[in-house]
Amino acid sequence: MIKLLHIQSSPNLTNSVTRILSDEFVAQWRASHPETEVETLDLALDPIPHWGPDAIGGFMAKDGERTPEGQAAVDLSEKLIRQVEDAKILVIACPMYNMSMPTQLKSWVDHLTRAGRTFRFTGQGQYKGLIWNKKAFVILSRGGDYSQPPASASDFQEPLLRANLGLIGITDVTFIRAEGQRLQEAPSYIAKARETIAWVAG
Repeated sequence: MIKLLHIQSSPNLTNSVTRILSDEFVAQWRASHPETEVETLDLALDPIPHWGPDAIGGFMAKDGERTPEGQAAVDLSEKLIRQVEDAKILVIACPMYNMSMPTQLKSWVDHLTRAGRTFRFTGQGQYKGLIWNKKAFVILSRGGDYSQPPASASDFQEPLLRANLGLIGITDVTFIRAEGQRLQEAPSYIAKARETIAWVAG
């Protein structure tokens, strides 16, 4: 049995490109890998609290010295980490908001990234991820085309996700991009993304 964790992050529940394409990806993956068990984490419908004083205090305190609020933050982080550890495949749906990722997804990343738990420092400016043997597929959508300079210099969506996943040890990542969703060429970009999905999920 292969476990796939499907992460939705768009607060647009009606016509989100990343929701549509990631659902199609998961459907095609299940058709070609019928032994797959799918778990869905919808960060828009079930949002994760943003980091605040309770979370910071909880993560910094030792076991047995946390406030109830701090312990709750650590417990939530542990639950989210175990979801990822239990999965073999991650499918992350991420629209571009203001050149980066939605705040819902950033909160998930923050709870997932814990020194000593999902990565450890090995030296000055060096680290080692502690979550291994995962394959991630990230479905991206952007209003413009950020595939080439000079627009690519304003893309903080894909590089940030690649760095965050790499920090915790997930380095086998395939990005599937639906560029130009506010451009006249949007249908051709979606068609190209669907071709890629059929290739890698089939």
